[in-house]
Amino acid sequence: MKIRLVQDKDCAGMARLQRATIRHVNSKDYSEDLIKVWAGRTNAKRFRDSAYKCKRWIAVEKDRIIGFVEHGDDDELWGLYVHKNYVGKGIGSRLLNIAEKSLKSQGVKIIKIKSTITARKFYEKHGYKVVRKTLHPVENKKLRIFIMAKFTKGIGPE
Repeated sequence: MKIRLVQDKDCAGMARLQRATIRHVNSKDYSEDLIKVWAGRTNAKRFRDSAYKCKRWIAVEKDRIIGFVEHGDDDELWGLYVHKNYVGKGIGSRLLNIAEKSLKSQGVKIIKIKSTITARKFYEKHGYKVVRKTLHPVENKKLRIFIMAKFTKGIGPE
């Protein structure tokens, strides 16, 4: 498994991975109609159109994207997705570590994430704390999420 920066050619594969993860991993915590709307809005164009305002890395195994992480130019981790067959195998932790170090190097003191119900325990395991619960708009639906945060002190070299 190799982790590298995303290239334009990766956007379609990232969109496929994100849709599949929403459908197969997040579906245990959200309704079928919400999953359909949420997964349905993901496409390669969305990734291409937002590439200029973020940093992204993908995990690749045998030329197949098995995970990705992205963060904005501010203090927010935008998302982390791992292929259903690789959940729990350390891919997410490795991707998160790269994004956290990147945010810290930008001078961020507190990293924020809008976490799904599904990912909450993963982020808590990595030192994130729930700041509040909220509803995030996804088209005409509301996605129950947690706003979480973590101090960058202790991430990477001081």
